[in-house]
Amino acid sequence: MKSSLRIGSIAGIDISVHISLIAVLFLFSYALYVTPYPYGFSNLPYSQLIRISLSILASISLFISVLFHELSHSITGKRRGVEVKGIVLFIFGGVSMLDRIPEEPKKEIEIAFSGPLFSIAVGVVFYALYLLQVSILSEFSRVFAMYNFFLAFFNLIPAFPLDGGRILRGFLSKRIGFIKATKISAEIGKLIAFVMGLFGLFVNPWLILIAFFIYMGANEEEKLVMVENVLKRVKVIDIMSSSPITVSPDTSVKEVLQLMLKTKHLGYPVVDRDKIVGIVTLRDITNVDEDVPVGEVMRKDVITIAPLASAFDAFKIMNEKGVGRLPVVYEDRVVGIVSKTDLMRTLEILGIQESFKEVQKLAKTG
Repeated sequence: MKSSLRIGSIAGIDISVHISLIAVLFLFSYALYVTPYPYGFSNLPYSQLIRISLSILASISLFISVLFHELSHSITGKRRGVEVKGIVLFIFGGVSMLDRIPEEPKKEIEIAFSGPLFSIAVGVVFYALYLLQVSILSEFSRVFAMYNFFLAFFNLIPAFPLDGGRILRGFLSKRIGFIKATKISAEIGKLIAFVMGLFGLFVNPWLILIAFFIYMGANEEEKLVMVENVLKRVKVIDIMSSSPITVSPDTSVKEVLQLMLKTKHLGYPVVDRDKIVGIVTLRDITNVDEDVPVGEVMRKDVITIAPLASAFDAFKIMNEKGVGRLPVVYEDRVVGIVSKTDLMRTLEILGIQESFKEVQKLAKTG
């Protein structure tokens, strides 16, 4: 995720913090400071310094709790055979970046429920500490327990991208299949977001922002699954452009610029003795002397894909790496190139085909 800073790793999982989290920590600390007990510390019989300290401590602790909530998802996912790319903490809490959506209903339910279960456990532990009635510790524990319970039950709302939406899809998938379950769960999520946003108009403007987040998450989840459903059935070799234009390391920047003007392509694989050694794009040669060979400015960390990989694999790599095309490589030799345009064209053609099949099904059952 862009605008994120990696702060370390736990259990082999990278942890990053989005810049929006800094603002949220200040806002939440202030909200805790001005909110009456048991949801904040404003009316407790302690000095201002102690109440400010409690507010800041609770704010930081809650986001540590969010981190371990997400770690619960990630660790459970790894144990169920799903690769985890990392965790990002941001304005609305956190997100675990799983390599793929588990289509097995049982796995999805277990992974999704592990986060709220952790938050409930934390809430129970701190509520027990509150019952000890130890001054300051008791008040802090009750507030912290309340917010962990809220975190758990809010995430259990049956709406994407919340855990409850994934749990709902898992149960529905057992009966009607993954694709239909996603569509139904996404529509339920959108409806909940609409009602929440409407309620927010009269109660709390923050609910409108949360509703927007839920609506967009439900919409994106539905789109992603539809894209995966179409592209995972297509091989890269079926949609790539064969015999792509390549350049050698000795080709000058001037020659590459002329090639770009002629072919309207903004990047080329750099090939030496039939093997790919790099890639050069317009960005690499901007403000570079025209006589410099591209071998000196090319990027050597080439992102490639195999011809028998799925088109969805290409789609994921392009989005994660922020590239518009991928050299298709077999045994170190460039055999083709696949671009976002190729993927969009495939989606358009097969998407129309899928829609036509749905219409045919409705006609037969009507």
